[in-house]
Amino acid sequence: MRCFISINFEESLKREIDKAIEILRSGNADVKWVPVANMHMTLKFLGNTEEETASRLNEKLSRLAARHESFRLNLRGTGLFPDRRRPRVVWIDIPDSENLKELQRDVEEAALSVGFEREDRPFSPHLTIGRVRSSRGMNSLLAAIEALKDKDFGNIEVSAVSLMKSDLRPAGAQYTTLAEFRLGRRTYDE
Repeated sequence: MRCFISINFEESLKREIDKAIEILRSGNADVKWVPVANMHMTLKFLGNTEEETASRLNEKLSRLAARHESFRLNLRGTGLFPDRRRPRVVWIDIPDSENLKELQRDVEEAALSVGFEREDRPFSPHLTIGRVRSSRGMNSLLAAIEALKDKDFGNIEVSAVSLMKSDLRPAGAQYTTLAEFRLGRRTYDE
């Protein structure tokens, strides 16, 4: 199985993001846009995963989730990786939060403890919404990204992490939730 660990988003937030994608798409840039159903924030990409390893990881993630309280994140602004001169990924920013850093760090350690390699790049919280395929339409895309650079997409309450499976199909990746791990019982508003 090809797997990853993620934070999944509420449908209302996905619809708000989809409105922004329509604006970005209007310039006909050569970008493969992420379907609304697939929107998530990856905490750890695992790659090929044996069922036994996934089972051991489930135990670790269950214990890890119980140690973390739910928390809120804001999604604000759009941008490009690695930069405007060589764009590859169109993203929405998820400003750093200490709660998110701790959760991701613990997810990384849980994966390491069952045999996955440590990520060599620093964690950069973002939501990938598109992958640039060529420079066609780049000026219109850059203008639209500039217009949305300060857009507030809203908040999400992070109350669970999910172990996901990715099936690559001709029409694109299809994601399936294998397991969801609720964060501690207390909600953000308590």
